[in-house]
Amino acid sequence: MFKKLLLFASVVLMIAMVSCKGDDGAVGPAGAAGAQGPAGAAGPKGDKGEDGASSSAIILSTGAVDTDSTGGFITGRENLTPAEDSAFSSSVVLVYLKASNVYWPMPGVISFGGGKVSSFTFVHAVQDKTFFVELLPTDWSENQTTAPKRTFQDIRIIIVPGEIVSGGRLSAEILKDYNKTIAALGLTDTQVRTAGKLKLSLKRK
Repeated sequence: MFKKLLLFASVVLMIAMVSCKGDDGAVGPAGAAGAQGPAGAAGPKGDKGEDGASSSAIILSTGAVDTDSTGGFITGRENLTPAEDSAFSSSVVLVYLKASNVYWPMPGVISFGGGKVSSFTFVHAVQDKTFFVELLPTDWSENQTTAPKRTFQDIRIIIVPGEIVSGGRLSAEILKDYNKTIAALGLTDTQVRTAGKLKLSLKRK
C-alpha cells in the first residue's frame, strides 16, 4: 500500500512541475569561438585570359615634317628583322596626321588653319626589308594645279595585327579618334617609336 501511495505522489508531483511554467531566464553569454577548421581543397584553375594588345601593336612617329615637292611624304622604318618584316606585312596600318593641334584620321581631310585645307590618302607596303607609308595629296583649297607645301606637326602610324582588328576590338567610331584608338589597344604615347623620312624608288604595280 505504501508503494502505491508513493507512486501516486510521484505522478502528481511530475504533473505539477510540467503544468507550472516559470519565466524564461536571461540568455547566457556566448561561448568562446571554436578553433578554425582546416582549409578546403583548392578550386579548379581558371582559363587563361587573352593577351593584351599592347604587346603587339606599334606606334611610329615622325615629329614635325614638311611635305616634299610633290605635296606628299614618305616615311617608315628600314632594315627590318625577318620577324618585323613578317609582322608588318600582315598588319593593318592606321595613319593620323597632326595639324592645328588635332590628329586627323587618314584617308580624309585635314585643316591647317587660315582657310587652308587638304585631302590625303596613303599607301603602305614592305619592300627590301623596308616598311614605308606614302602620303598622297588628292585635293587642296588653293586654286592651283599642283599640291601646295604643307607642314605636319606630327605623323602617327599605328601598326595593328590583323587578328585584333578582325576580333572587333576597334570600331569605326573609335578609329576616328587617335587617342581612343591607342587606348583601345592598351598603348600610350610613351611607347612611340621613331619613323624617319625615306627616299625610296618605289616599285609601282
